[in-house]
Amino acid sequence: MLFRPIAVFDSGLGSLSVVREIRKIAPAENILYFADKLNFPYGKKSKDELKPIIRNSIKFLEKYRPKLIVIASNTPSIQIFDEIKNEFSIDIIPTKPPLKKAASMSKKNHIAIMGSTGLLNSKEFNYLLKREIPQHIFINKIDSSDLIDIVENGSFLSDRNHTFKIIQKTIKSNFDDSIDVLVLGSTHLPFIKNYIGDLLPSIKFIDSSSQVAKDARNYLQFNKDLNRNGRGKLEILVSSNKKDFQAILRYMGTREIIYDVSLQF
Repeated sequence: MLFRPIAVFDSGLGSLSVVREIRKIAPAENILYFADKLNFPYGKKSKDELKPIIRNSIKFLEKYRPKLIVIASNTPSIQIFDEIKNEFSIDIIPTKPPLKKAASMSKKNHIAIMGSTGLLNSKEFNYLLKREIPQHIFINKIDSSDLIDIVENGSFLSDRNHTFKIIQKTIKSNFDDSIDVLVLGSTHLPFIKNYIGDLLPSIKFIDSSSQVAKDARNYLQFNKDLNRNGRGKLEILVSSNKKDFQAILRYMGTREIIYDVSLQF
């Protein structure tokens, strides 16, 4: 068992984008990455479906005595984090789209936000938009569930043409020249950032994965608990479909052993 890791979890590959960002800016930290493939996708589940899943995942990860737990998924972070955060003794950091920063980056006062169905349609997210985005800024919400699917199943790695087609289909009716900032509001989407950039070369990107990694590092710095020496280790747990998941991670250059775990709900 890793010594006092940062525990990072979502419903699959999305956590890896957060893990990579944490390893860049806090390389001495041990990281426990839990891919809850059994419950993929979080982004298509209702709030009532997500609550027990997130609660049980956090309870499961508490056994590993982490320094903190990162919910590496925007949908549960926005829909239920505020309701459950005080139920646990370990501090939990949510992943949320950096909306204020996106608004400040826009010169044309028009931004687009890509995310899951569950995120974009939730009342909590729409409340967050009203709170964090000034009224004079226009917002296009782009349901990117199909893109999240092709990242999770790994087809974006092997079928470039299909990936471009799905991206074009997703953004075609949602983009015009007045949009100058795009928020990647899913931790899966950074993996296809280059594809999206090829199709939208003049757009500035901002993503939630790099932001939550900074939040985690800042938390540890503030609490004087940031490791500064050596190289941290990575341990990976998966709740279902280990073989396919392992094949995708190996293709992406992640060589650590992957352990099968079963969550008893």
